[in-house]
Amino acid sequence: MVKSQMARKLLALVLLSLVLMGCLSSSGKGKSNAAESPDEAQDEENVTLGKKDSQDEAKWFDDETRPVDPGQYTSVPIPTPEKGSVSIDDISIDYLYTTEIITIIYHLYGSALENFLTVTLTNDNQQPVRLEVMSEVIGYTTPSLDTVDLEPGESLEVYQNPRLEPKAIDQLNAQHPAQFHIQVTMLKEGEKRELLNQTHEILVYGRRDFPWDITGFERQEVLELFAAMVTPHDPAVEELLRAAADYHPGGLITGAYSGIENDAEGKVWDRLKAVYDAEADVYDLTYINTWVSYAPGAVQRIRMPADVLEQHSGNCIELALLYASACEAMDLESAIILIPGHAFPVVRTDMVNANYYAVEATMVGRASFEDAVAVGTDEMEDAMQHLDAGDEGYGWITIATAREKGILPIPWR
Repeated sequence: MVKSQMARKLLALVLLSLVLMGCLSSSGKGKSNAAESPDEAQDEENVTLGKKDSQDEAKWFDDETRPVDPGQYTSVPIPTPEKGSVSIDDISIDYLYTTEIITIIYHLYGSALENFLTVTLTNDNQQPVRLEVMSEVIGYTTPSLDTVDLEPGESLEVYQNPRLEPKAIDQLNAQHPAQFHIQVTMLKEGEKRELLNQTHEILVYGRRDFPWDITGFERQEVLELFAAMVTPHDPAVEELLRAAADYHPGGLITGAYSGIENDAEGKVWDRLKAVYDAEADVYDLTYINTWVSYAPGAVQRIRMPADVLEQHSGNCIELALLYASACEAMDLESAIILIPGHAFPVVRTDMVNANYYAVEATMVGRASFEDAVAVGTDEMEDAMQHLDAGDEGYGWITIATAREKGILPIPWR
């Protein structure tokens, strides 16, 4: 049960739940069963949402009122990897490189994404050889360099992922063509002999461009890459939490759940509300209504949480990423729900039950936190039915699950 302090704050808040396998049924006073989050196998748990029953239950947006801004995304083909090959002095060099760099998730090449470059070296000589492999994207990355020794008849692969220079990232406000350079040199008795020196044109994405199609990825795998844009350790997010402390009843922001189930003491609620209020009052955040497309082939422009705070505005996915960043910084488990043309965050109330507060983050600066939770509740209740049915255009991204898969925050700052 919610204690008296929480009851006063949630005054007309009713806990709703959705059955995790798609059917709604009554399951106790003030609750209904709800659909299971797509990436959590918790057979006996409910997804519970905070909701004020005194609020208008109409959705904050509908398809007729949400405008389309075609300038926010473009449709481009995602190229497939290209190959190169050369054989000289009984040494074979075959290489496979990616024809684009997705800047916004570049740090995931070689982990969550395929290696940017794979070089296969084969020594058909009768004696061992030492080879040096270098690759770079001229003007955009630091060179990647490996030295390998091959025994007679040996073949091995070298993987390289040149790192983008921070200065280059800052200047990538739009996509640019670039030159990929690869060089292979044989080292012998202190001398170098060049075996391969080639350049190829590739595409470098703008630093805010996120493609909805990535070769070899299923839809859910692409969605999980959004977690890279949740940046809990960004100094700007840490400053937000400091500001939020002034809006917390205790004057401080603590971390994690303290073993309390269902937010029985309201400690999660208080922190979430403090962040929401600080966003509105200290940062003067407001929602900018720009269309979000999840269409195959589309490239969505997305600002990072720090940019949203600096520019005092964001669209739905940008505000959701910011809110999820603050939650992860507080060691609270959050997820982002995507519905056609929209996205919003949900935050788990404890680490035992799959119960969530759903927050309509786009209402910041225009409505109370209680109202934002009420509207978020309605949206989640509707979305869970579509998620359970596997309907197109709906998705669920649990940030903690993405982290376990190696999708780490962007290390830009």
